[in-house]
Amino acid sequence: MTEPNRRILIVDDHRSIYDALHDILQGRPTGEVIDLDTAFDLSSACDGDHAVERVRAALTTGRPFALAVIDVRLPAACDGLDTIARLWAVDPELQVVICTAYSDATWRAIVQRFGACDRLLIVKKPFEVVEVCQLALALTQKWQLAYEARTRMAELVQSRADLAASLALARAVQEATADGLLVVGDRRKVSTVNRRFLEMWAMPPQLVAAGDEAMVAYVLDQIADPRALIERLAYFYDRPHESGNDELNLKDGRVFERWTGPLGADTGEIHGRLWWFRDITERRKLELDRAVVTERMASMGRLAAGVGHEINNPLTYALGNVDGLIEASTMAGGPPPATDVLERLHETRDGLWRIRVIVRDLQTLSRADEAHGELDLKQVIEQAIQIAGAELRHRAQLVRSYARVGTVLGSRTRLGQVFLNLIVNAAHAIPEGRTEHNRIEIAIRDEGAEAVVEVTDTGAGIAAEHLDRIFDPFFTTKPIGSGTGLGLSISREIIGRHGGSITVASAVGFGTTMTVRLPHGQKPAPAPVPATQPLPTGQRARILVIDDEPLITKIIKRGLPHHDVTVAGQARDALLRIEQGERFDVILCDLMMPDISGIEVHEYLTQSHPSAARKMVFMTGGAFTARAKRFLSEVTNDRIEKPFLMAQITELIDRHVEARRRGTTSVGYGTASPP
Repeated sequence: MTEPNRRILIVDDHRSIYDALHDILQGRPTGEVIDLDTAFDLSSACDGDHAVERVRAALTTGRPFALAVIDVRLPAACDGLDTIARLWAVDPELQVVICTAYSDATWRAIVQRFGACDRLLIVKKPFEVVEVCQLALALTQKWQLAYEARTRMAELVQSRADLAASLALARAVQEATADGLLVVGDRRKVSTVNRRFLEMWAMPPQLVAAGDEAMVAYVLDQIADPRALIERLAYFYDRPHESGNDELNLKDGRVFERWTGPLGADTGEIHGRLWWFRDITERRKLELDRAVVTERMASMGRLAAGVGHEINNPLTYALGNVDGLIEASTMAGGPPPATDVLERLHETRDGLWRIRVIVRDLQTLSRADEAHGELDLKQVIEQAIQIAGAELRHRAQLVRSYARVGTVLGSRTRLGQVFLNLIVNAAHAIPEGRTEHNRIEIAIRDEGAEAVVEVTDTGAGIAAEHLDRIFDPFFTTKPIGSGTGLGLSISREIIGRHGGSITVASAVGFGTTMTVRLPHGQKPAPAPVPATQPLPTGQRARILVIDDEPLITKIIKRGLPHHDVTVAGQARDALLRIEQGERFDVILCDLMMPDISGIEVHEYLTQSHPSAARKMVFMTGGAFTARAKRFLSEVTNDRIEKPFLMAQITELIDRHVEARRRGTTSVGYGTASPP
């Protein structure tokens, strides 16, 4: 109720009584002026039944009476006292005044019937004006105060229930969390502590009651650096408004992440401090394991690069010999070999070139995260297919479904690692021996601003309960020893760094589809192609070949019969010739040599014979040291990768000869490609 309740019910069988009370309470008494600031709302009832109906109707409409003035003598069987009992049965909060002209009911009798009641008063007729006004004001105000008290009490009860529910919820959350929680209140007394905190510190529950200092003393025995903990505690207790985060190293090898902050009210008052602890031992172990795996992969890459370098040397002269035999067999006037010999020579050359591609793919593993550039996804995927060939060959047929797609911006090495992992995983999902019944399909297509790659297999599929975990580190469904569980985790991280996403769809018995989405890169405008002119033929040049592999120098010398070729098996011999005044048009130099490397030859010539340094062309079977990689990224000289064809060497020589004829010092530096 927003307004004070001043409703009064007058129960009397004489209308004159109602009129008299009406005049008094409306401020119009005869013989005396009473100034009433309060307006009363008066109603009447002529007997007990009528009064009960009026009180019940008032409650139903939400406008109860505050006071009932009842005559003791009422008509019919229901007298005043019976009426009061019936009214209180309907509305127990109703205030009552009994009006009587006779001693019909003694106070003793009233008390015996209703008990010691503060809702009942007696007024003698005839009425005293002041007495009636005081009773009306006092009893209606009393009803109002009682109503407000009941309302407030109900609100307090509800608030208490809500608070109890909130505390129960907070306690449930506190106990359900996997983290340890400790709240220290005023005077450093422990307010609350959850079960997980006690478990993390192996702390007896009875120690909590001993207080903060006893708990700190218990914890100090477990900390690797107790002094640092004491200093940290003192710092925050001296600064109650500050928060902080750090880590604790325990003597048993565990690592806890710790956060602390004040518990403050909206008014700014501080009620205590929260200490939060999380066991991050496994996370730190995972990070260490990842570092170990990363280093292991780097070591494998360096090994692959070194092996590639050693393989490329014999490949170079093997290819040179085969190519020379094929060329000799087709020359007019030469003795042609038998048909089957010629066919085998062609097959041998093709096989050697396949080895060259594999070696080049292996060397990719030695590269670090190179700068992102425009990539053709088909080339990246084909490289991964080539490396995974042994895994695919005996398990499934490979189906390519390549649509025209735009380029993507990224790292060839890292994306190659992702697709290699997806292809190998697809192969491992299929048992060996039923190639004709299984397939692995690799699809590439454009979808708006993204390039989409799908790797689908007809393997065993992944159980539904495992789908949400396959990207978790160290989770694997492969047999023990068949996988580390890091491949998909690392793949998702790599794709994420490229601004893309990787998802899985699978069902047991129906295979798996891995979907990679990558944003398109901005394709650079093609560089203008200069007008080409026929290279001069028949011009003789002086060539210096520096390589510690004798068969390579032999192949090059044999393949350049129209030029003057000088070979040097050691860099010292080559530098001595230059120091003695010999001049060369082209210097073909191996990059990696055991005595003096091609890098050091270039550095020396740059200082003492800069014109000779500009004529160097580097031959490399793989730059697998940091110094070599950095050098090739900075130097502007031509380079050619082993194994090479003599046609590539001839093309380089012709360009340098043409540059000499024109008197220029630049010949369009770059990397020679196979014809």
